[in-house]
Formats: sequence, C-alpha cells, structure tokens
Amino acid sequence: MEVSKQIRLKRTAKQLSQDQLAEAIYASRQTISNWETGKTYPDVQSLILLSEALGTTVEELVQGDMAEMRASALADSRAMNIYAWVMAGGVALGALFALGLSLAWQEPSGIGRMSMGNIAAVAVFVPLYAASLGAACAIERIKRRNNVVTYREISEFMEGRTGSQIERRSTDFSRKHPWADMALKATVSAGIALAFFLVADAVVQHLG
Repeated sequence: MEVSKQIRLKRTAKQLSQDQLAEAIYASRQTISNWETGKTYPDVQSLILLSEALGTTVEELVQGDMAEMRASALADSRAMNIYAWVMAGGVALGALFALGLSLAWQEPSGIGRMSMGNIAAVAVFVPLYAASLGAACAIERIKRRNNVVTYREISEFMEGRTGSQIERRSTDFSRKHPWADMALKATVSAGIALAFFLVADAVVQHLG
C-alpha cells in the first residue's frame, strides 16, 4: 500500500520520530510503525490527523491506493455476499424443516413435552444454524483481515459522502471489539432460534 511509504517519507521529511508523530495525532508508536510497515491501514479520522501533522492532504496520502482499495473492497464484498446468502439460507431452511418436522411427527418422545418431530427438528436445525454462524464468522474475518470497513469509509470520504451516525457507531464498535460484536450477534441469533422453537412448539400443541 502506497500510504505506508507516504507516511514514512513525509515523517522523515518533517524530521519527526515515530514517537513524535504518534504524540501529535494521539496514537501509539506501535500504531505508527504498523502503518509504515503496511500491517494495518489508518482509518479516515487518523488520515485527517496525519495529513495535518505532516503538512499534506488526505488525497496525497492515499491517492496511490484508491484503485487497489476499490478492487479489494469489491472482491471482498462479493465473497461476503455469498456468505450472507449462506447465513440467510441456513436459518430459513432450518426454520422450515423444524416447523415441518414438528407438525408432521407428533409422536411423543418420552423427553418432557418434546415430540419426535421436535427432536428431529433440533437435529436438523443445529447443523444448519452452525453453518450460518460459521458464515458470519467468515464475514467478520474478511472484514478484519482486509480492512473492508476502513476502505469503504475512505472511499466514501474521498467521494465526498459520509455514512449515517448510527452506521459509524456500529462500525466503530465492530472494529474496536470484533469478538464482542461477534458474541453479541451469536447471542441474538440464538435468541431468535429459541423464540422460533417456542412458537413452533406452541403451534403444534395448539393444533394437536
């Protein structure tokens, strides 16, 4: 990425150490080092602070990277769309099979109030739900590995567009706390699945 070279060149031209630049933009020296070695990419707010501290513009810092960022974001977006379909399909198929089996196979199982259909529904739903959760994890890995959120924000900034405040808060949380974000999504998904099974069971009991 060109931005790593631009930061290093302009920092040395201003005779600033990594520690001095880090202090000027309220970051750590390790963060500056990661940017200059290409390990991570600065977000929009960091680029603005860098441009001010280095006496340049955001456009000059990232102009060599725009084509590559757009191509990377497009490829990653396609991959994430596929995983999103897997997520939606897994949950939808699991729900349909669960309801169908619960309605069609109402023979008592001897385990509480659960019918044989309920047990079969769980056996079908769990692997499909696991596949959906795996697809969600794959999406998060792509976003973290390839800076998808950062690239999209920079592209929008360069084109004079900005996302909503709600979207920015959401992406900030996802970027800073990826595993907490993933755990939250998994908990919500599990809650939805549990609610579905309770509703399906109530429907079966009512029809029975």
